[in-house]
Amino acid sequence: MKWIYETSLSFVLTLVLIHLFIAWQKKRKIGQHVRSDGPQMHNYKEGTPTMAGLVFVSVFMVVSLVFNKSIENAFLVLSTFSFFVIGYIDGVMKILKSKSEGLKSYQKLILQIATAVFLYLVSQNIFPHTYTVIPFLGKLEMGWFYPIFTITFLVGMSNSSNITDGLDGLAGGVYFIGALGLAVFSLYKGFPLTTTLTSMSAVLAFLFFNVKPAKIFMGDVGSLALGGYIGALGMLYGYEFWMMLLFSIFVIELVCDTIQIISLRYFHRRVFRMAPIHHHYEMKGQSENRVTLSFLAVELAIMSGSVGMLCVFR
Repeated sequence: MKWIYETSLSFVLTLVLIHLFIAWQKKRKIGQHVRSDGPQMHNYKEGTPTMAGLVFVSVFMVVSLVFNKSIENAFLVLSTFSFFVIGYIDGVMKILKSKSEGLKSYQKLILQIATAVFLYLVSQNIFPHTYTVIPFLGKLEMGWFYPIFTITFLVGMSNSSNITDGLDGLAGGVYFIGALGLAVFSLYKGFPLTTTLTSMSAVLAFLFFNVKPAKIFMGDVGSLALGGYIGALGMLYGYEFWMMLLFSIFVIELVCDTIQIISLRYFHRRVFRMAPIHHHYEMKGQSENRVTLSFLAVELAIMSGSVGMLCVFR
């Protein structure tokens, strides 16, 4: 019954500390700076407290280490912390500059790649392999190409979570739903479960403050860390494609954003009215709540189907 204590502790601590964190930011007039090139209907969010990830990620990392001191869990916490630091730097720069941009895109990418390379080298000392597991098909040996593939995957997952964090409750909701599937998957495969459970409960507590109208945003310090955790778990065991299935909305958001960037740069045409794709649907007249709920429904359907097939075809 240890999981009851770790999840309860993570949930309660996050709930209390975020409440205090919001009050502290309001007292000091610290808040989010909305992108000038974003949807105009989001301008009312200017000044909303941000960087909640500083609280809920810290909570679940500490609680996780208290309850599970295995080398595998320590690696997952290290990975989460590494991307947490990048997000923290970015968030602090936004606050200090009073702008919506902290680190430049290329600066953030360089830090992410360097972090992913370091984590790959560490992971290979824990569980050395050069294969990835294709869902329902088995292992695919990749040889020398595997480091390139898995490092790209880790950077991509971190960015995908970050890109999805654009609507109230969206990124946190997608993570919570995907983590439910990841918990079942981890039980079946024998993977460390502590960080998944503590992160789920911490994110759930955060969502109490983040559903529309959001009282606080997670910030890059939260979104980069969550994506980093997902990517690190896939990298450690060679289950990258499974992570893509379980957190499918993150992947869809990243793919659509990449398509938009390539189309604008090389063909000077928009594929979507605005990217990331959740803004595309807002620009078509759908409410923020409707878009969020629709995306969460898709995430739930794909996650449930993937876990169901895992149980059937085990």
